[in-house]
Amino acid sequence: MNPVLVEPAAQSLRALIVDDDPRWRAIVAEVLSELGWSITALAAPPDDVRGYQLAVLDIALDPLVARNRDGLELTRQVTTQGTPCVVLSGLEDEDLAAQIKQLPHVLDFMPKTAFRRDVFINLVRQIGAPAIVEAPHLLIVEDDARWRDIYEDVLSDEGYVLHSAISYGEARGWLQREEIALAIVDLHLISSAAPQDNRDGFWMLRAAQQRRIPTIVVSALGAPDDIDRAYEEFNVFAFVEKEGFDRREFRTMIAEAIHAHRRAAPGNEAAPDQKTPAVSVLAELTDRERDVLALLAKGHTNRQIADQLGITANTVKKHVDHILQKLQVSTRAAAVAVAMRAERN
Repeated sequence: MNPVLVEPAAQSLRALIVDDDPRWRAIVAEVLSELGWSITALAAPPDDVRGYQLAVLDIALDPLVARNRDGLELTRQVTTQGTPCVVLSGLEDEDLAAQIKQLPHVLDFMPKTAFRRDVFINLVRQIGAPAIVEAPHLLIVEDDARWRDIYEDVLSDEGYVLHSAISYGEARGWLQREEIALAIVDLHLISSAAPQDNRDGFWMLRAAQQRRIPTIVVSALGAPDDIDRAYEEFNVFAFVEKEGFDRREFRTMIAEAIHAHRRAAPGNEAAPDQKTPAVSVLAELTDRERDVLALLAKGHTNRQIADQLGITANTVKKHVDHILQKLQVSTRAAAVAVAMRAERN
C-alpha cells in the first residue's frame, strides 16, 4: 500500500496518521500540514514505525469487524519507540480510553464525535511543532446575514480566518488584499443592479478561477443549468443547495477542498504510482457504483436511485459509502465533483 505524502514547504518533523477512514485521514493531514509537519497517512499499520515525531492513530482499523482493535497494538508499538501519540477514535469506550491513557507518551484519547480542531492543535504544539503556517483565509460571498452567521458558527472553531462580502465588488477587494485559500460563494446577490434575477456569483467564480482559488457554491439556486455551468465552466469543488445544507459535511468538504488544492499546486504533484487523477480514481468503481454515481450527479435521492435501479435503498446506501471511500471524499457533493472533473478529462 502506497502512503499518501503531504510535504510542506518547511519540514523538520514527521507525523504518522493511521486511520481506515479516508475522511479522517484528510482532516488530520490538513491540520498537521498547516502546522508545518511532513505527513505519512495510511489506512493500515506500516511495517516500520520508526522515525516519526508524532503519531495520530485510530483503534479500529477494519470497518468490517465491529470489535477490531488493531490500532491498540500499533499504539503500543509507537509509544514503545518513545513517539508521542494521539489516539483519535470512533470507539467511545471508557475502559479502553483509560487503558490507552495509561500508556507512556500518549498525549490524549479523543473520541471523533467530540473532536475539536483547536484542542488537537494545542496537543500537537506540546511537542514543539516546526514553523507555524498562518491559518487559511476563507472568503464568504453571501448577502444574507443569517447565512453569514451560520458560516461563522460552523467554522469559528476550525482555525480559519473568515472574511465576508455581500457583493461581487466587495469580494474582489478581499481578493486584492488577502491570500485567500478558498471561497464560499452564493450565486444570487441582491446588491446587484438587477437584484431580482441575477447570477453575480458567477463573476466571483471567474475571478477565483483566474487566481486558482478553489470554490464551493452554496446557493438556493439549484437549476441544472446553473449547476452544470458552475462545474464545467468554473471547475467548482462542490455545489451545495442551501435546502440540504449539512454542517458536519460542510466542514469536512472545506478541509478536503483546501487539501486537494494544495496537493495539486506546482511542486506538490502526486507520485506517478498514486491514482490521484479523477479518471484513474473512477476506474476503481464497479459498474453498479458508476450507475449510482451517475444518478447522484443528477440530484437523485437514495430512494429514487433504488427505484430506478431496482434495488433497495439500503443497498444504495452501501454503494454510496463505497463510492465515498474509493474516491476518498466524505460527501455526495464532493463525489459528484470528482465525477464531473473526470468527465471533462
